[in-house]
Amino acid sequence: MDEREILTRFKDGTLDRRQAVALLAPAIGPVGAVGALGTVNGVNGVNAMDAMDAFGGADGMVVKGEPSVPYGPAVRELPLRAAPVAVVGMAGRYPGAPDLTTFWRLLRDGRDTVAAPPPGRPGGEPGHYLERVGEFDAEFFGLDPKEAALTDPRERLLLETAWEAFEDGGCTGSRLDALRAPDGTPRNVGVFVGAGAGDWPLLAAEAGTDSRGGQWDIANGVSRVLGLTGPSQCVDTAEASVPTALHLALAALERGECTAALVGGVHLLLHPRSRRPGAGEAVGALLLKPLDRALADGDTVHAVVRGSAAAHARGGAALTAALERAGLAEQEPGLRETAPCARPSVGDGGPATGLALLTRAVLQLRHGILLPAPGREAAEPWGRPDPTDPAVPRRVVAGLRGAGGVDAQVVLEEYAAPAPPVQMLPAGRAELVLVSGPTPEHARATARRLGEWLRAGHGVQGHGVPGREVPGGGEVPGLAAVARGLRTGRAAMDCRIAFVVHGVEELGRLLEEAEAPCADLRGGRRDPMRLGEAPESADYLAALWRGGRLGQLRDLWLTGVDVDWAALEAAPGASAVSVPLPPSALLRTALWLPAR
Repeated sequence: MDEREILTRFKDGTLDRRQAVALLAPAIGPVGAVGALGTVNGVNGVNAMDAMDAFGGADGMVVKGEPSVPYGPAVRELPLRAAPVAVVGMAGRYPGAPDLTTFWRLLRDGRDTVAAPPPGRPGGEPGHYLERVGEFDAEFFGLDPKEAALTDPRERLLLETAWEAFEDGGCTGSRLDALRAPDGTPRNVGVFVGAGAGDWPLLAAEAGTDSRGGQWDIANGVSRVLGLTGPSQCVDTAEASVPTALHLALAALERGECTAALVGGVHLLLHPRSRRPGAGEAVGALLLKPLDRALADGDTVHAVVRGSAAAHARGGAALTAALERAGLAEQEPGLRETAPCARPSVGDGGPATGLALLTRAVLQLRHGILLPAPGREAAEPWGRPDPTDPAVPRRVVAGLRGAGGVDAQVVLEEYAAPAPPVQMLPAGRAELVLVSGPTPEHARATARRLGEWLRAGHGVQGHGVPGREVPGGGEVPGLAAVARGLRTGRAAMDCRIAFVVHGVEELGRLLEEAEAPCADLRGGRRDPMRLGEAPESADYLAALWRGGRLGQLRDLWLTGVDVDWAALEAAPGASAVSVPLPPSALLRTALWLPAR
């Protein structure tokens, strides 16, 4: 790449400032990391910067007078080729689909979700609407219902969906705490959200009351309530908002600004003035980790993000840059997904368009099925890209241009997990199953949901052996995996239910019992013997685990002794922790602006 091409790519936004400096400097002298005073390993790097300043910067990019000071000592330079990033958790609600399982069925069947507004919504414009957008479970998150009623429903819906994505990734409780910054700060998770301006303040003004927060708080509120300590920002590039947010999240991960990232999107049409025929709504979230960290943590990998780009540029500059970041500039990129692919699901969905596009891309990779799209009337099996080489992964390039001109492109590929060793565990082997919630009602509702899921066939006759296939592809976990996923991947809340069981049928029956015994530890009743404060307790708990003393461990946990199960039963390897389980039950009630 010659100097002029480097400068051209810098101007059109394909290369950022640091990348251009790194490429230009070899023609000027030895180059390394840009120093705090504009030097490059002791060699003046100003000439390269001057060349870029003279040539001009990309649209919207400040160039003249910009200091070359790194973000901070822990921040790393971005390589030209991106490190792979795993999608380890996901959740979403779409028109006609309260969860991703239902959304997958709608996509596979090619259904158009356009309909009249749900009951209770003013106006009659046909569109793609979510149901129950005015409901929220404030108690689950420890929030004041009166304050929650004044909070933008977009923030509330995203908070619920973000939590479900964390649970899908087995990343709550101690596993969330373990995502630490270099200085040891826990919960070092960034939040990057695509969302527009919204109409909640207009509704509040008409109701004669104040609304809470603003557009920024859609992301900031998730960080605040969940105690996340990474970057937190809301992005609005119209339809390209969520792919742009994902692009920013990848950059933050590479620079070391966060250990994991939650990428979300939300769009609601609350006021009649916001609606037009064919408009749509959605909310969703993807949880991202660097692939090597995800594998070390034992996460399930739904798909891998190989590269991304976002630029206010004409032509295919963003696509070219995304492919180069993925190392695919000279290769066939694979399946192309654009805005028309998402239209049957969310219509003219604004920020929801990019969200639906990324979600359907991940689901196609996860299930190995091509969904209906322009030029393909029905779903069909997705054959191998190279029949002679099964190692070549399926790939999707998902991207679109927002109404304001920002083009955002994301390259994803499937992850072929190695087959786990089949463990033939003894018949009748006991397993410790834990369920909790912020109230007894929440704990019992979650237990019933899990029991119904198991009794419907989402389990296995045996221990640790893969179960029958889930509709659409993949396998459901066995009893041992379910039990371990609940212990290690879920937060231990104040109200607790625990069983020692020997089979799926027994577990399903116990969980579905409406009045399962529940320990209520609210009001300072946790750990009355203060065992958690004794340093010797860790060795004691480990000895109980090694000795198979599940009954004693159950009783201690029910009295409020918090056990770091992830550390106690560490078992590195793909899918060692995270398994597909239904999320915790949310007891949602109507929370809306007070009437005049």
